[in-house]
Amino acid sequence: MLLLTRAEMKAADRKAIDGLGIPSLDLMERAGAGVAAAVKEFAAEHAGPVVIVCGKGNNGGDGLVVARLLAGDNHKVQVWLATDPDELSGDAAVNWQRLLEEGPRLPGEVELLPIGSEPMDIGALAGAWGTGCAVVDALLGTGVSGPPQAPTDALIEAMNLCGRPIVAVDIPSGVNADNGQVPGVAPLAAVTVTMAYPKLGLLLYPGREHAGCIRVVDIGIPPEAVEREGIHLELLDHQWALLRLPPRPSDSHKGHYGRVVAVAGSAGMMGAGQLVAASAYRAGAGLVRLAAPESLLAIAHGGRSEVMVIPVPDGGAGRFVPVETDVLKEAYRWADAVAIGPGLGMEEETADFFAQVLEQEDPQLSLVIDADGLNHLAARPELCKKWAGPVVITPHPGEAARLLKISIGNIQKDRVRAAVDLARAYEAVAVLKGVPTIIADAEGQTALCPLGNPGMASGGTGDVLTGVVTALLGQGLPAFSSAALGVYLHALAGDLAALDLGEWSLLAGDLVDYLPIAFGHIEAFSGRDVLADGVRP
Repeated sequence: MLLLTRAEMKAADRKAIDGLGIPSLDLMERAGAGVAAAVKEFAAEHAGPVVIVCGKGNNGGDGLVVARLLAGDNHKVQVWLATDPDELSGDAAVNWQRLLEEGPRLPGEVELLPIGSEPMDIGALAGAWGTGCAVVDALLGTGVSGPPQAPTDALIEAMNLCGRPIVAVDIPSGVNADNGQVPGVAPLAAVTVTMAYPKLGLLLYPGREHAGCIRVVDIGIPPEAVEREGIHLELLDHQWALLRLPPRPSDSHKGHYGRVVAVAGSAGMMGAGQLVAASAYRAGAGLVRLAAPESLLAIAHGGRSEVMVIPVPDGGAGRFVPVETDVLKEAYRWADAVAIGPGLGMEEETADFFAQVLEQEDPQLSLVIDADGLNHLAARPELCKKWAGPVVITPHPGEAARLLKISIGNIQKDRVRAAVDLARAYEAVAVLKGVPTIIADAEGQTALCPLGNPGMASGGTGDVLTGVVTALLGQGLPAFSSAALGVYLHALAGDLAALDLGEWSLLAGDLVDYLPIAFGHIEAFSGRDVLADGVRP
């Protein structure tokens, strides 16, 4: 599913209306029907009228359709119009007139309550709306970028104070549809019913906090109305993942599923290597070898008998140091994909070893760089371009800031742009970890993962992701698909684990254990909307 900016959505609307001849009133009618369906769920649980607060634009027009449809279904409706009716234009004016004409004949009760421009008593307004079953926010649409002005800002405050569930039309009023920023006030919606395609700002914080549960409504805009050229941002979901799961023929053997080498760990951080190796196996790798400092060989495999160990001479240092290149070449000849970085440490000798790994001639292997490997790479960025095969880098915001030599604040201000900049600067697929995680390649193809939870903010979860992505690369998936599918499986495993174990006590090892359940969850996909319904089957 594509994620659209406001400009892209506006262009799709125009093409549907002007290019394909779809009446704009039909689009508005379907939009209102989608919102009305969501509101009915709250009306079934709570008494009182449905409060619909409408602005003067198309968002308000959608709200007027909602009022007419709910009244036609025998619901009591209060329409609070935040503008003079004479200021309505276009489809909003048409639907206002339809409500005036049809309202008295509808089985439900329609009460029209114009809101003046004079200063209002927010507390009194919140009290009045608190008697309803739900409040529909139809004030501002996706075209607004600045803070809401008076009296809209006061109306939003009253919504948040009234204690009733808020259903936002397309996007909560005051949330920037492109970047999720909230420069003023915005409703804290229980549900956002967004039209045709989800908007990027609904998935980026702080907008995501205001959106609540996101439901995408088909309003009749055909796929050809969305120009895919120039729209590169994909929202990952179960259907996307299912289409990219590597096939597993019944007559296959371990050699078909890739050979992974993980170069990870050092004294005191050997668990990082163990997590990479274990998660690579759980993600379907046929064979996994953990390259570990020779002096740590006794603890390297971490009790997992499946994991083979490559002893790397270290002179008793307990960390990676420069070695004879034959040791590396032998590992490369065996492997299909290599991971390096977790638990390496930042010693100077280890930095020299890291450079050795990336300077090997023409290995043609897939490579994943994470953790300390990224910090070494930030000091010597030219190394990344010496690797002949596909490269995936997986930084968190701090590591990304070091790689791009900018502040963490600038990374977080525009995470999609930062991920693309990383990919282009390092000629790699970049996985910018965080909330939400963004995947990008050097050509500008991008994806956003909507899953994940705060329980995953603990040591070792990034090592698990490294193992999953490396295993998928080893199974022959392209670099971008490996990175995006790996991110999705990792986040899904985390969400499933949190449902059973809670977020407070979640460990990285739990994600390894829940990876099989995540794979099964995707294989059993039956067309549910994960954004709207969560991750439970």
